[in-house]
Amino acid sequence: MRFLKIIFLVSLLSLVNSCATLSRETCMQREWFELGLRDGTNGRAFNRIREHLKACSEYGIQIDREQYSAGREKGLQTYCQLDNAVKTGLEGDLYQSVCPSEIHTPFLRYNQDAYYVYSSKKKLEDLESKLEDKDRCMLDDKLTDDERLKIQDDIQDLESQRERVIDEIDSRENRLEDLIENGY
Repeated sequence: MRFLKIIFLVSLLSLVNSCATLSRETCMQREWFELGLRDGTNGRAFNRIREHLKACSEYGIQIDREQYSAGREKGLQTYCQLDNAVKTGLEGDLYQSVCPSEIHTPFLRYNQDAYYVYSSKKKLEDLESKLEDKDRCMLDDKLTDDERLKIQDDIQDLESQRERVIDEIDSRENRLEDLIENGY
């Protein structure tokens, strides 16, 4: 029993340590400009520095906020481009309101429209996975007639949902293309 408690405590400690945003080695390197640059390029909100501060304080290391901020601002210059709004949205990343006011609204619109395409495609993947599961279930020789009918009804419902989602994807992709071609 004592052995199980030790394993539990070790697992718990490793879980807590894995939640830190930075490793001890990263904190010790003290490359705050590069860290800010990376966070800015990835569109991270400024409050991300709090997570880094907490992680590094566990090792007794202070972050140079000025260097981090300078790197983040430079990274945001790369991030805050409309083509990046589309790219990140299609990758499933939602905009965190980090861009300057003059580009904020169009960036948000491009990112949201691209994200809607992403989320619709994820819905389609989920439906197709459910359909595959139902198709596999139909291969079971032990199914009763009632069970087989229920699965067939489920398959028809899923196929109908899939068709609607395919139409949704087409519509959202067309809207995104129009937005890209005609601007905000």
